[in-house]
Amino acid sequence: MPKWGACWGLADVSRFWEPDKHWDNDVGHRDVYLIACRIDHVGVSESADPDLLIYAVQEVLCILLAHRDAVMESLRASSVSSDADEVYQGLVSAALQMRALTSEQRMAFWTSGYEADRLRLVKKMELARLPASDPRHSPPPHLRRFAGELAWLIKDQEAKLHRLAQSGQFHKDLRRELHAI
Repeated sequence: MPKWGACWGLADVSRFWEPDKHWDNDVGHRDVYLIACRIDHVGVSESADPDLLIYAVQEVLCILLAHRDAVMESLRASSVSSDADEVYQGLVSAALQMRALTSEQRMAFWTSGYEADRLRLVKKMELARLPASDPRHSPPPHLRRFAGELAWLIKDQEAKLHRLAQSGQFHKDLRRELHAI
């Protein structure tokens, strides 16, 4: 990828997002924001649903192209010592490459960093491609993260329900049901 491809923050593309405008949509600027928060993680293998990454990259590409003057102003104002045109070209070129690779491979994995980080990423991609029945199979990071977060939240809710059962505010039958959770 081009050198500046993961630097969405430098371009300040988030100022054009309107996450509250269509808050009830299943996909929207919130998703772009979440990917933008992870796009530049150094040394971390990241992933997303391929179509979701395509949507996010195309949304960023639309902003980069439709608001070029504002993006260039943000790039010039940033503390990066590189030429704003170089950064802009890197962002646009990387967005086009990300979109093409994701469409072609039907996988959306990325990392920022060094050769060792790339090799770890390739290994994670290989393990994710294996059938789920293969003992070496490992789900993509975004699916593992989602499952982990959901499991943690469910456990946290169970603990809250147990504490409520112990509060003495509820009938014995309800307390028993709450403790059974």
